[in-house]
Amino acid sequence: MRAPAPLITEAHERVRSLYAPDIGRSREDLTTPALLLDLDVLNSNLGIMAAGMAGVSTTLRAHVKVHKSPHIARLEVEHGAIGVGCATVWEAIVMARAGIDDVFVINETVGPQKTRALALLAREASVKTAVDDAVQIDELSRAATAAGSTIGVLIDVDEGMHRCGVASADEALPLARRIADAPGLEFVGLTGYEGHASLEFDETARHSMAGEAMHLLTGVAAHLAHNGYPCQIVSAAGTGTWEVTSRYPGVTEIQPGSYATMDGHHRGLDPRFGWAVTVLASVISRRSDRIVLDAGSKTVGASQGVLKDWDLAVPATRSRSCATTRRSRSATSTPTTRWRAAR
Repeated sequence: MRAPAPLITEAHERVRSLYAPDIGRSREDLTTPALLLDLDVLNSNLGIMAAGMAGVSTTLRAHVKVHKSPHIARLEVEHGAIGVGCATVWEAIVMARAGIDDVFVINETVGPQKTRALALLAREASVKTAVDDAVQIDELSRAATAAGSTIGVLIDVDEGMHRCGVASADEALPLARRIADAPGLEFVGLTGYEGHASLEFDETARHSMAGEAMHLLTGVAAHLAHNGYPCQIVSAAGTGTWEVTSRYPGVTEIQPGSYATMDGHHRGLDPRFGWAVTVLASVISRRSDRIVLDAGSKTVGASQGVLKDWDLAVPATRSRSCATTRRSRSATSTPTTRWRAAR
């Protein structure tokens, strides 16, 4: 990795100075709500992923859309990630300026401002993005030609989540030809995300769904290779499917993100990873059937997850939370409890 650009270093020092009075204080002395990062848990999560990837040829690309932190991203690279994945070109710019050389916008990059920014970034780092339409290819080519750079392009394949992506090998082939022929672009492979599998809590069923998705993705790659367009990269997976997908023949890299800091949903899928980022909140009202915290739904996300008994063990007056409200447990509550943030 390169050293971070001065802009990144200056921003870090400015934020550090703002929070300097809180550094070294105990959790109980902090003003709430407070966003906390447990470095021990973070490093443990990164170590678990590194150990899990040690015996396979598939590489790890850490998706940063969850934490968006250059510092955590650099730690992920230090723990073996070949680079990072981003949701937007703006995230990619920050990561490249933080010294990370391999940046993949795992999304379609559409619009003249975004494609120009991506093309300019490709002058200073290895930059890739995804496409699923010829119009996107032409727009990227114009931007890269104007900037005098080369953008790596992967075709996005819909593995069953029904979000972005082509639906078949026949749909992918003409796009591969168009990318290969386009000035300023390089065809490097395929990307997909079996996010629908991560909605399944039964491990056997989830792994079966991931296998079906990989059969589709690698089948498209084989079709392109047979027609003269071999894929250097076949990228897939998330935190819910990283282990099974990383062992699937033909997959060259995985792109999980939540594993580093974790959340309630993914911890229900893989409890080996701990919560590294939490919201410290104070109870401001206690009723017979509920408690109310000072971290409202505008403070943290309103998603839902699965909490086990050990996740619900909190001090009487302070709450370490990834949600904004929790239903109180009674003597008859079940081991697994559903929570939803207050709105």
